[in-house]
Amino acid sequence: MKKITFLTILFFNLTVFSQSKEFVLIDSVSKTPIDLAQISYPALEIGSISNKDGRIRIPLKENDIFISHINYVEKTFTYKVFSKKDTLFLNPKENQLDEIVITNLDLKDKISNILKNTYLEKYSTKRAINKSTYKEVFRVNDSLNRLFQVQLDWWSKNALFKGNKPIDKQNIINLKSVDFSKIQKIDTSLVSGKGASVKNEDFFKFINLNFLLEIFKNLSSDIVVKSIEKEKNSIQVYFDATLIQNDRKIYDYKNSLIVFNADYSAINYIKLNMVYNSDWIKDISTKTKIPYQRKTTFNSLELSFKKLKNEKLTLNYFIFEVQGVIKTNEIVDTVLSKQSLFISESILGKKIKKSNIDFYESFYENLPSDLKTNDVKILLTKEEKKFLNSDK
Repeated sequence: MKKITFLTILFFNLTVFSQSKEFVLIDSVSKTPIDLAQISYPALEIGSISNKDGRIRIPLKENDIFISHINYVEKTFTYKVFSKKDTLFLNPKENQLDEIVITNLDLKDKISNILKNTYLEKYSTKRAINKSTYKEVFRVNDSLNRLFQVQLDWWSKNALFKGNKPIDKQNIINLKSVDFSKIQKIDTSLVSGKGASVKNEDFFKFINLNFLLEIFKNLSSDIVVKSIEKEKNSIQVYFDATLIQNDRKIYDYKNSLIVFNADYSAINYIKLNMVYNSDWIKDISTKTKIPYQRKTTFNSLELSFKKLKNEKLTLNYFIFEVQGVIKTNEIVDTVLSKQSLFISESILGKKIKKSNIDFYESFYENLPSDLKTNDVKILLTKEEKKFLNSDK
């Protein structure tokens, strides 16, 4: 069974320096690349994150570096070692657990207690500007169709979703620059999965932990805790469950994970895998006015948290992935959208006065042509480079 623990992740200041270093992170056992590893200079609060190929770019400074990942043993490398190597290895967490238990833990009770008693104590709920890297990868029939990465400032009113207030009053996005972008043209005379997208109001709704926990507390049933794995500072709970709304099953949580702190008073990491068995929904294309049918088959949410200087937890990264099918009499398209938001710095007490994009328009349709940068924060994978350089 995969062993996962939460690591406190330092703030990342992704400032450009004149000299940088690229290298690859590899699993020492499987020899495979490590995705979503965090590397930083603790003394400088400068860092970056690995891509799917395990590649990282970071400014080269004469300081020790620290590497962490939820599935691997954290490690520090001296500048002398790090500066001379192009490949670094991490050891997976194996046999590190203090205890492995199968139990009838009341998961709803633990979540209810956090929402009622400790949420405001443990999590930062001040308004903040979050300097972020946003990346979207969109596939149609398993082929890349849309790929872009941007730098943006995301303002959150208080990191608490409130259903009685418009979502655009709780979140404001200010686009700063575009690292790279390629969006294949859409034939506006046809219905195609190429024009699909996740609405910003949905993306930024699910980014709030309290919203996810309220859903689980109020609508989940048939909860099966598969295992509890305890370490010194964390408790990993693996579970399955079913979400019921209006006496109808919406989806099943499968092989999902919540990582609590040692006393169940906060959640440091959460990965929800939702498998749908839904009916087709009839709709009409906003561009072509042609009727079509759609359904969601799978959705996953991954949130990781880090500590601020005041010891409060705040979002470190959010990954939202959804798969579905779109069909008409002429086409059947399988689509997959993966959106990632990596927070490099959170500035508390500040507010963005004005947004430069329309919150209710599809994100890819908001990209201006005059915002460009040569400073790519998160490196491209081999597949992504090939896509950007292709003529299609």
